[in-house]
Amino acid sequence: MPFVANLFAQETTSIPLKRFEVIRINQADVQRVPNDIRPIFADPVPDAEVVSSLSDATMRVGFTARLPKSDKTPQFGVVSPVGEQLKVSVSELRSALAEAKATDVTVPDAWDGVTIDLLQRSGVFADFGDFFLVQAPVLSMSVRQGFPMDQFMEVLCRVLGMNAQQARSVRQRFAVTPMAFFPVPTKYDMDVHDVKLKTGSGTFMQNGSKLGEVALAWSDADRTYFLSGDLSEAKAIEIADSIQ
Repeated sequence: MPFVANLFAQETTSIPLKRFEVIRINQADVQRVPNDIRPIFADPVPDAEVVSSLSDATMRVGFTARLPKSDKTPQFGVVSPVGEQLKVSVSELRSALAEAKATDVTVPDAWDGVTIDLLQRSGVFADFGDFFLVQAPVLSMSVRQGFPMDQFMEVLCRVLGMNAQQARSVRQRFAVTPMAFFPVPTKYDMDVHDVKLKTGSGTFMQNGSKLGEVALAWSDADRTYFLSGDLSEAKAIEIADSIQ
């Protein structure tokens, strides 16, 4: 029985992160997050290695990129896969909460040593000149069954300086549709809102001045997409909806 119980305890569940949410943070707030779990707030566009053609990219990543309508021939690249193992330290989380002055938050002893695997297969980068598109299989978290990932995210939000109401709101949204986080420094004035796409909802991001490049992030049944360039909101949506 102890052997069977131990096997059960190690069973994991995979959580696909099919939504995107921008969180506003200061660099000092990020520094409070324990090093072992900080990759949760990584850059949404990893480095890409240039390849000679779409067929080369397809051979490398194992799927054919879905491309938008365009008169331009893009330059392709292969985006590195994500493979991070995050380890929870209860003592470090408690210290981080104390530093953030979030004294009303408790971290269960049972969380100590829990590992969270952050996984995403290689993706394809397509540069069309005035915009680029990155696509990859959906990012996922793998963690032992029964671990309250939504509660864990609430704790991380408090470490980042959110108040109790803000952190609880993130927890509730994560529980409904788990999401990946895009950290954006609070010093930048940003316009962030949801937009309607053919495949569902996307997250649109632009400087508050409405000048410069925009970004649009979304997912469909099996991939996530990140589009960015010197575009209008309407044009970004048009490009996203033309992908096939």
